[in-house]
Amino acid sequence: MSEHQDPKPSPPNSGDGWRVLSYLIGGVLVYGGIGFGLDRLFGTEFLLPVGIVLGAGLTILMLHFRYGKS
Repeated sequence: MSEHQDPKPSPPNSGDGWRVLSYLIGGVLVYGGIGFGLDRLFGTEFLLPVGIVLGAGLTILMLHFRYGKS
């Protein structure tokens, strides 16, 4: 028996659901915020929805590459 054994091992993939949800929310908020800022800067009204959709799409693509291969 080794000396550095973890006393309470966590099950594999625990917390992945929360991680995926936080990535989705974070991606939408960050890119939506960038779109909102650009809307305010340029006086347009279409960059916020474009940022939200772009953020969701890029986040889903990142999640596919990160978790879709297993």
